[in-house]
Amino acid sequence: MGKRKVSNKDLPEAIDLQHVEAPSTSGRTGPLAVYFPSGFQPGKHGNCTWEVHSNTARQNDHLVVARTGDVDFVGSCRSVDAAGPPICKYAVGVLDKASGVMRYAEMGTGNIVRMEPRARGVNYGPTGARTEQEDDRQARILQNKKLVHAFGSQRRKRQMEQKESAKVGDDNVAAQAAVEDLLAAAGDKAAVAKMTKDDVLKAVSNIRHIPLHHPEATTAAAAYRLEELVPEEALEALEVARLRRAVEDDSYRDDVLRAKGIFPDVVLDRLPLITKPDGPAAARRLRAMAFLGPLVSLYTGRHRLNVDSRTGGLKQLSGRMRIQEDVLRGCLGRFYNRAKGEEEGSELYSRTKEQARMLLLHLLVVALIADDYSLGARQFEALRAALKLTPQDLVAHFKELGCTCDKAALPGGDKSPLKQYKVTLLPPGTAQPPRTLADMFPKLQLARARAKK
Repeated sequence: MGKRKVSNKDLPEAIDLQHVEAPSTSGRTGPLAVYFPSGFQPGKHGNCTWEVHSNTARQNDHLVVARTGDVDFVGSCRSVDAAGPPICKYAVGVLDKASGVMRYAEMGTGNIVRMEPRARGVNYGPTGARTEQEDDRQARILQNKKLVHAFGSQRRKRQMEQKESAKVGDDNVAAQAAVEDLLAAAGDKAAVAKMTKDDVLKAVSNIRHIPLHHPEATTAAAAYRLEELVPEEALEALEVARLRRAVEDDSYRDDVLRAKGIFPDVVLDRLPLITKPDGPAAARRLRAMAFLGPLVSLYTGRHRLNVDSRTGGLKQLSGRMRIQEDVLRGCLGRFYNRAKGEEEGSELYSRTKEQARMLLLHLLVVALIADDYSLGARQFEALRAALKLTPQDLVAHFKELGCTCDKAALPGGDKSPLKQYKVTLLPPGTAQPPRTLADMFPKLQLARARAKK
């Protein structure tokens, strides 16, 4: 708006000031003055109707609304511009040139109200984080996931996956609920059978959430059986023939299998340990190595796998992960949850924290079978590096399976900054009667009872 020059002839020679005490339309003394930082000028850019809403519990607390077309201009006496005591006083005056009288009144709020444009139909209020409905919150979380999946960096996607896998929800507390139900049932039976505390603890500790095993077994081969660990549809699809050829042909092993990434190094490096590829023991070890490769690829891969029928479905995922299709299908059915994907024709396979743990325990048992139930220090270190675990964590998982873990040094005088171990499952001994797998499980740790004062 351009400036207008005022000539002296427009003003009377004498001006008489009169203070007005009339109440405003809001019920408070003094009028309200507003300004439009957007440049809107009432009357020039459109007509508007005015509304004033006042807080009857507080003095000079008003909300001014100017409605014009599809846009409302809203101003509050409690905005940032009006925060704190005013540094000057404002007044509104009207000059009657004929009589030379100016009637003026001090502004009721002490500040000029800033009018901000607001489009109708849009909520500009608080987000409602505390009163938000659960469905709305889940929808917002889902939209955020879609944005991260479409435009987020690999690091952001990985962080989101780790955050999701660390959540404690209905899907990953099943083991805890099962243990609580088990303890309750054991307590009821104990009351009827008049069992002692030691009898109850012994009965409960015999049930463990580990891969299928035989607690009464006295030999490693009988404790964990490979045919019970491999899914039925995957047992005959394991690529044993390739590994058997790689045992006899080093160039095929390194120039083909290793170069093309068909098997991980942790599998191919174990092949030289098989000196005689014939016989039932070698056949069992080769079959275990053939299954160890897919397990390592799945465990070190993503927690969520998308299968889209429009781009090849499970066959496309099988080729990308270099896992035989029947083997992949069996592993997905055992270690993953299946859900309908966001897009039509897609499926999402995801694993919970407990399923990831069970996948790891299956992997460790299969690695033991592949090394004839005894891992040397070098094999232990190779497996630890492939899984990106600390030696302490790996030892804890092996002990959970009933293994014996002893400190050992790398052969050939090689040095490592990390501790190395030799892991053995049910080593032969002279104890009579022979120790069973149940004897090798970690004992249940109980807190000591406090002494009575």
